[in-house]
Amino acid sequence: MNKLSLFFKHNRTKIYYAVGTVLLLLLFSWFVLSATVLLGQAAHIALRWRFWLSMLILILGDLVIVFWQYVRWRQAESLIHLIRDLHQIAKENSDMTIDWHAHYAPRTQALIDVSNKIAKNTRKIREEERASERSKDEMITNISHDLRTPLTAIIGYLGLVEMNATTLSPEDRAKYIHTAYDKSNQMKILVEDLFEFSKTQARDAVLNLTTISLGDLFAQLLASYEIEAHEHQIEMMQITNPELIILEADSDKLARVLINLITNAFKYGEGATYIKLTAQVKAQEVEIRVINNGVQIPQEALLEIFDRFYRVESSRNSKTGGTGLGLAIVKGIILQHGGTVRATSDAELTTFIMTLPLKQSRGNRDEVD
Repeated sequence: MNKLSLFFKHNRTKIYYAVGTVLLLLLFSWFVLSATVLLGQAAHIALRWRFWLSMLILILGDLVIVFWQYVRWRQAESLIHLIRDLHQIAKENSDMTIDWHAHYAPRTQALIDVSNKIAKNTRKIREEERASERSKDEMITNISHDLRTPLTAIIGYLGLVEMNATTLSPEDRAKYIHTAYDKSNQMKILVEDLFEFSKTQARDAVLNLTTISLGDLFAQLLASYEIEAHEHQIEMMQITNPELIILEADSDKLARVLINLITNAFKYGEGATYIKLTAQVKAQEVEIRVINNGVQIPQEALLEIFDRFYRVESSRNSKTGGTGLGLAIVKGIILQHGGTVRATSDAELTTFIMTLPLKQSRGNRDEVD
């Protein structure tokens, strides 16, 4: 009895359509035979012709009924299968996709396509969330490392000064205090970079848009690096085409981008003899380049160079004074302006290329308003 009830439970759709098909075939056969008899009597058709006519209509009609019922059964089975799979997906709270096709049920197939699209989007969101969590964990680890190193040095040197206040020579005391001061400045730079980086990642970040002349901005920045360039024997130059380029942007943030790139060239462009800033208008955009002829950046590093805390050096040391956030800040600010940034490097030149719209989008303007 249990087996019979299970059989009916698992095959009720098949049984329903099988019984329905048999009843439709019987009803259709009765209708055809009755109609043939009446038609033959009225039109005086011979018995033999009535037989072949009724057989032809029965065969064609039965085929249509069987095919129609088969399609309806497949559609019902597909819908039941889909409902079962959706219940399973909901129960497991998974992003599983449905990997079968409802060939005879276009509406069910449309539901499958929508479900798969939702599942893929859910999977993508979950992967992004996991990546974000990993990135946050990595960021916390990196921040802890970069803060702990100078902090340990500060505590160590100031501890020496305090514990040996009466025995330390003035020269040693001055040396230890100076070292602690230098390490404090490293921490200050890191905290400032972290603050600036966090502002570029904020979704509600606001751009203070103004109209600026790129040529004037270039000239001001190059003048501020005149002494450092002289010490490094590096020539600073600028080229704008056309000479006057008017750009709508956040002047402070754009200046920060160029400062970071110029500073990066001084720190890592070993052997460079010049740093060049160029700007060229292309349609409704301006392409800005910061170029130096220093040491080549490895090709494998170019894909990761704009990631936070990434340094080209083989170890995460601070001998060059960098925090590993400078280029990440550059990328964040350029993206805020609706632009793009990339880097190229070969044996002759290292170039950072940025494209920015000459006019900002209405969305950025609305944020400022």
